[in-house]
Amino acid sequence: MGGISGNTKNYILYGTNAYVTVDGTDLGATLGDIEIKIGLEQYYPDFAQARGPVAGTGKVKSGTFSVSTTISEWSWATLSNVMGSIGADSSGASEKYGGAALDDIVEVENVVVKGVTRNDGKAMRVTIPKAYVEVEGFTLTENQETGIKVTFVGLYEDTSPTTLPGYIEIEK
Repeated sequence: MGGISGNTKNYILYGTNAYVTVDGTDLGATLGDIEIKIGLEQYYPDFAQARGPVAGTGKVKSGTFSVSTTISEWSWATLSNVMGSIGADSSGASEKYGGAALDDIVEVENVVVKGVTRNDGKAMRVTIPKAYVEVEGFTLTENQETGIKVTFVGLYEDTSPTTLPGYIEIEK
């Protein structure tokens, strides 16, 4: 019979203890799920003689790799590292987020999702070597804590511009 086997239980993966680091700095407690997206844009020519894509004629046009999480710890150490191009400044009497000149894009390195193991005890981790940060808004509510959602979008390297900018590793 196909499907479930005696090994199925070993290869199940839960994100229960997952956490995110950026260049070695732990982002602290997060809310909800950590979302990893991998995507490819594929192209097939539209031949008049064919009713759909023809095998062997396709090409990968682009690929994306990103990690999204919602940070619940509103600390300078955490937020100043991930605010990206909107800016962060603590030189005055307060910690200021936003208000930056919109010139250069801030890039971060070594975005890593850690703390995850399969049921057989093998560690899994996700790595984006270089990324830019997208910061979403937040909602203040009486009923629950407030988090700020950030997405780390993988950047291609000039030394390997056709290599997907992120990867998943599972311990052997």
